[in-house]
Amino acid sequence: MGEPVDDEMELCEIPLEKIVGERVVLRPLGESDAPPLFKLIDESRDFLSKHLPWPDECDSVACVSAKIESWEMQAQMANGACWGIFEKTPEGEVVAGCIMLGWVQWAHRSATISYWLGRRFCGRGLATEALLLVASEVFAMGLNRLELSVSVNNPKSAAVARRAGFCEEGICREYERLHGHYEDHIRFALLVKDFC
Repeated sequence: MGEPVDDEMELCEIPLEKIVGERVVLRPLGESDAPPLFKLIDESRDFLSKHLPWPDECDSVACVSAKIESWEMQAQMANGACWGIFEKTPEGEVVAGCIMLGWVQWAHRSATISYWLGRRFCGRGLATEALLLVASEVFAMGLNRLELSVSVNNPKSAAVARRAGFCEEGICREYERLHGHYEDHIRFALLVKDFC
């Protein structure tokens, strides 16, 4: 974990390092990860599209490569980051999904966080572990608040947030337009004092 950020200091880059947990490894994605990540998205497309707006637009390895590049640029500008979630298996690390940090506001020491897993990796606690690992990392960098939102129609994702200690703060009405209709979201937050 990094050193806490001084109150007067602003980061010029989010240090993306490998984070090793009990069942998952989080690491920055590289060009070689684009094909397996696209395969995961493609095999889970219908599953992911139920609650996410982007899977239908992610229609090629080139599209995934472009997203990886944009996440690298966000990290370099200290306003976001993405780690691939890799499950530890006897055969090695297998890409299971992603966890993203966004809207980093260093003046307020806050950011948003989101995550997704391919269908076959759900229900095993991998997302909860990834969320806790990233929270530990970014709180050590000096953030005070992590916020996430989950569709009211996605109770499994809300359960991940609750298991990781996020507190429900309320309903954001018609927060997202998804496939032609509006969805309310539950807003969750985790403060550094809740995490320690």
